[in-house]
Amino acid sequence: MISLPKWGVVAATALSVAALVSPVSASDDPSGRHASAAPARVQVISLTSTSTGTTVVDNGTPGPGLGDQIIITAKLFRNGRSYGTEAAVCTRVAPATTHCVGTFSLPLGQLTWQHLKTTPVGTPPRDFDVAVTGGTGLYRTARGHAHIDRIAHDGGAFTLYLVR
Repeated sequence: MISLPKWGVVAATALSVAALVSPVSASDDPSGRHASAAPARVQVISLTSTSTGTTVVDNGTPGPGLGDQIIITAKLFRNGRSYGTEAAVCTRVAPATTHCVGTFSLPLGQLTWQHLKTTPVGTPPRDFDVAVTGGTGLYRTARGHAHIDRIAHDGGAFTLYLVR
């Protein structure tokens, strides 16, 4: 295992979740075909993250190679206070593309997410969305996405939009 420069931490860490909750109206059916359906509740959660570790598992080929994995862990914060942890695994699926899956462990449950992102090797991704794919506890019916606004070497800032 090789230690990775911290861009990878933030790439997945920037997706981390916690809760500045703000309910808003949103249609459960974005097409508008079922106007009589009750509006869904959207929770907006703003977080920051701080890396606690990044490790690269090299598949043995020189330089970044297909199948290499980046393992990322981070602490999550809401309004500067500790609010959970995150773990993610990103697998290189093309020379400049990674497929990442991760879990946010929060006080009231867990959320899973994933994304496929192409960026120049060694450059952290920025200004992108990830899919929320499931949850447990309070988040057991959640779906939605997270928008990643900023990524730095040791953490990130993002906004999660949960439809429940």
